[in-house]
Amino acid sequence: MAWRNIFRQKRRTLIALSALIVGLAALVVFQGYIARMMSGFRDGTILGGLGHVQVAGGERYWDDGEYNPYAYLLKDAQGVMDGLRKEHGVLAAFPSTGFTSIAGFGEKSLTLLVKAYPADRMYFSPPAEPGKPAAEAPIDRFRLGLLVAGRAPGADDRDFIVLGETAARILKAKPGDVVTLMGILPDGALNGRDFTVSGVYRDSGRDKMFAFTDYATAMDFTLIARPPVVHAILSDPGRTDAVLASLPKGLARRGWRDLAPFFIQVNTMFAGFLQIIRMIILIVTLFILGNTMNRIVFERMREWGTLRALGTTRTGILALVLLEGTFLGLAGSALGIALGFAMSRIVNLCGGLPYKMGAGLPVYMITLAPDASAVWLNIVPAVATAALASLFPARRAVGMTPAECLRQI
Repeated sequence: MAWRNIFRQKRRTLIALSALIVGLAALVVFQGYIARMMSGFRDGTILGGLGHVQVAGGERYWDDGEYNPYAYLLKDAQGVMDGLRKEHGVLAAFPSTGFTSIAGFGEKSLTLLVKAYPADRMYFSPPAEPGKPAAEAPIDRFRLGLLVAGRAPGADDRDFIVLGETAARILKAKPGDVVTLMGILPDGALNGRDFTVSGVYRDSGRDKMFAFTDYATAMDFTLIARPPVVHAILSDPGRTDAVLASLPKGLARRGWRDLAPFFIQVNTMFAGFLQIIRMIILIVTLFILGNTMNRIVFERMREWGTLRALGTTRTGILALVLLEGTFLGLAGSALGIALGFAMSRIVNLCGGLPYKMGAGLPVYMITLAPDASAVWLNIVPAVATAALASLFPARRAVGMTPAECLRQI
């Protein structure tokens, strides 16, 4: 009976549910956009030089190892890498090192933190053509920035370096120039070497401080035999905890969640935005459905009186009104969520929404990715809100005697 009642006046029902339908549709689209954007941000953070899993020579490596890697050399790096490569879902396991240096070219000099990875694990995005989306990056390499000049070092290259655009501008160096690096060795001695600039990259925030070279060159330059840290790249971030648990006890290890606090903060902030928007939509729904249910109860007073006279209990009337409100919320939320998924599909068929990470960086097309959470995170609060909106009118329906109800016009 409650289900049939919501179709008595279809136009009024649709008008009453319009706010819920439109609001939830917009919320699903926004949630899909945020989900895809944060997924890309997560992958970009992980593949920007962290990896899903890191194994280091000591727990304090993550405090000051970036600038003093020699104090945390890993004893059995090859054994660690072999063990990681056997784990399910591990795409790559490789070492890295680094050193602090003073780079000089002509009359200019500046301090650089040189990071070194195997050449086949470094990827610099090629410049995107105007009006076209950026090229797909491989999922088993570190994405270190946009190559704006020259090229990245190849597997057979030695004594090559990729400078950041800001650092290259300060030094007035370009691809093919020879830059002299003066670095500190583990014992405190100095070592100098000429590096040929193979390329210049752009990455907002770090292209002034960081430069990149291949792992073999850095190990030879620093005269060390063992790396301070090993990285693992996984096919699924959800496998991180399982891979961490599989490592032998005694090894210092960290997962990407511990290595990327900024991502966690941003993700938490956007989750808060979604909660606030959802709360606003539900408050509007509460008032609209409350007013609708109040009118329904008032218009059907004689009906309630008849049902009571025929033996229906107060609880039965209360349940009938609550069920009608619940069904209204269920129908509205189902239509709104379905509309949101349909709109997301249309946007994806059109290529997605453009997103630019910074000045001079390529434009990425973000597709919308609402998932199962977009259903239950929205439908449950919406149905509960609709039931709450019908509670007070339902109490009014059962608060009168059958005779009082039958006397209503």
